[in-house]
Amino acid sequence: MAHKTKRKRPDSGRFLNILILIIVVLIVFEGRLLINMFSKEGVKKQLENQLNEALEGAEEETEAPQTETSAQTEPPTERQTEAPQTVSSALVPKQSTPVDDSYFSDAVFIGDSRVEGFRAQSGITTGTFLTGVGMDVETIGTKPFIATENGMVTVYDALQTAPYSKVYIMLGTNELGFYDFNEFEKQYKSVLETIQLIQPNAIIYVMDVIYVEEALVTTGDYVNNDNVREINKHILNICEENGYYFLDLNEIFDDGSGSLLPGASIDGVHLYDRYCQMWLDYLRDHYVSFGSDTDSESTQGTDAPEEGQNDTSQETGTTEESQTNSDTSA
Repeated sequence: MAHKTKRKRPDSGRFLNILILIIVVLIVFEGRLLINMFSKEGVKKQLENQLNEALEGAEEETEAPQTETSAQTEPPTERQTEAPQTVSSALVPKQSTPVDDSYFSDAVFIGDSRVEGFRAQSGITTGTFLTGVGMDVETIGTKPFIATENGMVTVYDALQTAPYSKVYIMLGTNELGFYDFNEFEKQYKSVLETIQLIQPNAIIYVMDVIYVEEALVTTGDYVNNDNVREINKHILNICEENGYYFLDLNEIFDDGSGSLLPGASIDGVHLYDRYCQMWLDYLRDHYVSFGSDTDSESTQGTDAPEEGQNDTSQETGTTEESQTNSDTSA
């Protein structure tokens, strides 16, 4: 009997496996496409967000420097507003060449006990001194402060005995308790006008009131540096409005906080020798120059002073009433 060969049946299992594999591959491929698509969208969105944030940050940084720049620009504007602090036309500038004492040979010094202390302790060798303890704008023309051969006379009377080219005057310390500084200004202006009438050819130097050391002052709480500053404003105003020359002695006596240099005074008002010498040095290099006339004055030798004009012993009061007096009244 003949042997029959069996026909092989198709391998459906292999086909199924291949089909499954194809499906899996397609799923994986499509999945990756989807993932990539969504990933790209996410990355794109993230990049856009980052770009927007960067742009916003750049704008803020751009605005910030402008704000900082404007903030930095404003203070200079303020300083530029403050910088042009006008120097008073009445203020006597410092000169490059100091004068010697011959410059004061035709000068008269008028004032209270502070000026008397200057005469006695600065070492000045020339000049006439008309001083008095307690002298002020009210008593200068009425009280006989000045001792002469014919008796005691007022400052105005003494001024008429000789011509002077320069007048140095300091008043105001005894007026620190003045009830009305505006009234003081009027009276001081009147005093200077009277002096100018008596000495029409004289340069008038008006010295400011020197600061005090408040802790040492015993005469009253009105003797304080706030009042000194206030009264000096009025003195400067007189000079500016009337053509007098203002000498700011506090340029050298200010301790940096608006007070007298510590240790400069025994009683807070009257100065020790060393500081009177500083005062003289200040006057030597603070003067007004009018060309050759003043230049020639500053280069003159120390000729002997003329009688009645340069005698430094011509002043008022006794030596007990000067710097060493325990009374701080000026």
